[in-house]
Amino acid sequence: MSTTLPEAATATTLAVVCLTTFNRVDCARINQEIIKLNYDRSFPIVHACSSPDYEPYLEDVFLRCERRDLRTGALDLLQRSLHAAVASYSPKYIIHLEGDTWILDEQVIHRIVRKMDRDERLMICTSVWDEDWLAFRYLKEPTPWLRLHMLGARVIRAFGVDYYRKCTDSLATQFFVIRAVPEVIECFDRVHYVKGKDLEQAVFRAFMARYSWRNVLRLREREPIHPFNRYTCEALALYSQHWPARGTANDAREPTHPRYIPPTADGKRESLLKFPSIHRGKYIEKLLGAESFDYYNPGASRT
Repeated sequence: MSTTLPEAATATTLAVVCLTTFNRVDCARINQEIIKLNYDRSFPIVHACSSPDYEPYLEDVFLRCERRDLRTGALDLLQRSLHAAVASYSPKYIIHLEGDTWILDEQVIHRIVRKMDRDERLMICTSVWDEDWLAFRYLKEPTPWLRLHMLGARVIRAFGVDYYRKCTDSLATQFFVIRAVPEVIECFDRVHYVKGKDLEQAVFRAFMARYSWRNVLRLREREPIHPFNRYTCEALALYSQHWPARGTANDAREPTHPRYIPPTADGKRESLLKFPSIHRGKYIEKLLGAESFDYYNPGASRT
């Protein structure tokens, strides 16, 4: 692993962004333009990347990491970026974003930090990486009864009941904010994969070995994440699609599959166009003006 540190590596700041990238390098470049060129109160960026084709861009600290398989590589990038952020900035909070996960309204982050500042018990802010069983059934068989059942479930869930939800023993890693104290960093150091489980479930196990739900600020706006909030969550201005534009998802699954991505689904370009006043860095400009999307995130899956 090689590391490029900022000139003032010991500077103290309130919050730092940890960006982690496997092979969605064009998404990561645009992510940096969103933060550095569009946030009124920008954050230092610590970027851990395992793509051999990526060259440093706008990040303040860059870590070139060993290429591993997707599962173990994601954890390695996360752990290395957290330690580099603490060593470089001694922040009070760390914001983690996967390279392809964009937050286009910085106020979402500032509101989270203010809430965590008001309650010292809160150690992490994230969603659970859950599934809505009723929604998956409805997508396969959209009956009036299931639609009514879903509406009732929404009311029940508003009271904090995990009604007809699967995989609630998880903490989403695409986007989260943590209090950057040693005890929380140690939780991530203790994460290890369990066969048949997701990284999000492994993070849950490690975190809950020390803390409890009272230490978690839930992003209820995004729950249940699957199937409707996985790629976009307007309430959080969060966009994490794997395809660059409408019609490029290249989903080989049958349209009846509950996770099928239709050709009409908005891609990253359409998400950017929802913000017409956005400052267009060269990579945002390239995506918005592209006639072909073959260049975008070479080698990365688009589903």
